[in-house]
Amino acid sequence: MPATTPCAPARSRMGEVGRVVAAAVLASVGVALAAIGMIETTAYAARVGGMLFAALAVCADALVLFMPAAAAALWRRRSPAIVAAAGLWLVGCAVTLANLSGYVGSSDDAFRADRESQSIQRALALEQLARLRTERAGITEMRPVGGLTVAVRHARRSDKPALRQALAMAERRDALEVQLSALAANLPAIPQIAIVDPAARVLSEISGAAVSEISLRRLRLMLLLLLPLCGGFVLSVALSLVAVRQARGSPAEGSIIDGPGRPV
Repeated sequence: MPATTPCAPARSRMGEVGRVVAAAVLASVGVALAAIGMIETTAYAARVGGMLFAALAVCADALVLFMPAAAAALWRRRSPAIVAAAGLWLVGCAVTLANLSGYVGSSDDAFRADRESQSIQRALALEQLARLRTERAGITEMRPVGGLTVAVRHARRSDKPALRQALAMAERRDALEVQLSALAANLPAIPQIAIVDPAARVLSEISGAAVSEISLRRLRLMLLLLLPLCGGFVLSVALSLVAVRQARGSPAEGSIIDGPGRPV
């Protein structure tokens, strides 16, 4: 009798365990992608058209998620119903893509507007701070306001115009110092955000080439739209791995059992 190799069953079991783990991970990723897309599309559809549009968005997302697996099963059976499955998937993709475009577009607009407003707010604060510092540097009057007030009261009539002018400069100096102190205290609370996309700047520095902010934004929006649509394909791949495992575990059709468990 030929010697049996004990490593073969262990390797087979390890391969089966790896296949099951891969299928579970892929299925989880596919469902997670579809769930994220469903949350986005439902939120946008409910905001635009109410609960009826939200229910329609959920149905479209369900078609996008489960129809690729159904189409793969119909393809293996060579069933002509795969044409209807493909058509339903395209309809679901069209509805989902429209809702995703609205959600991603509105979120991106809000994000860009917030960045621009914060950046402009900090730029204006820095500009005002520089202007006040310049004005304060031009004031040479160092006497206190209280002393000048007393001097104006007791000064001769010929000296009062110059003292009143000095008093006005001293009051303006103190007001500028109060404003400068307030701006300096509030400046750390304003985020240091630039209008230029930091991702484009980092990629430009790493690659050594000029990465356009518009091109990067276009790529980001395209990926945000396409990734939720890939959930159904990822789930279909996971189910195909499970189907391969079941096919390998079952005996071939039409085999004749000869002896104790030996197919011929």
